[in-house]
Amino acid sequence: MMHHVGLASLSALLVVAACSKPPAPAAPAPAPAPAAAPSTAAADSAARAAARRDSLAALARADSLERAARERAQADSVRAEVQRAQADSAAAAVRSGLSAADSGVLVDAVHFDYDKADLLAAELPRLDRKLAIFQAHPRIEVQIAGSCDERGSDEYNLALGERRAAAAKRYLVAHGVAADRITIVSYGKERPLDPGHTEEAWAKNRRDDFVVTRGAN
Repeated sequence: MMHHVGLASLSALLVVAACSKPPAPAAPAPAPAPAAAPSTAAADSAARAAARRDSLAALARADSLERAARERAQADSVRAEVQRAQADSAAAAVRSGLSAADSGVLVDAVHFDYDKADLLAAELPRLDRKLAIFQAHPRIEVQIAGSCDERGSDEYNLALGERRAAAAKRYLVAHGVAADRITIVSYGKERPLDPGHTEEAWAKNRRDDFVVTRGAN
């Protein structure tokens, strides 16, 4: 009987040992995934955007250069027109009976300070020399054209140019020239004699031009 019990106990131990397997080793942790490289599509999109920016910048530069060239050409054309008008007026005065010297005096421009229509003391001798020609040639008639530099609005400069022309006319009339021998007009900033953007250029453009409309004969 004891023999049977021992065999049974031994069998039970063997069954327990067979059923009690050691635990399986833990699986290794997964390696971190490599960082994703930028996609080819994103790189192509960035390249296209940069190319567009460069293209737009090039177009803007070309447009700016073209616009500047047009403005220079227009300014040169206006200056040439003004100079031609002054020369034509002087030539017409000579043809009408004035000497070349008197013609030059009559069409000599009178200048103004910035944003002013008051006659400068330094400019009065120019007007006095014109007076002598008016008195010596009672048939002479002129148009006084007021001009301004480029600063300020078109409307403001048209009004300022008219005040400048009127100031010169008032001086001549006050000294004996009949008012109907002088007409006035304003060109504002439309007829710069010097197209530059400097104080020297602006000083040349703030002026009254004198154009002979009827000669001495």
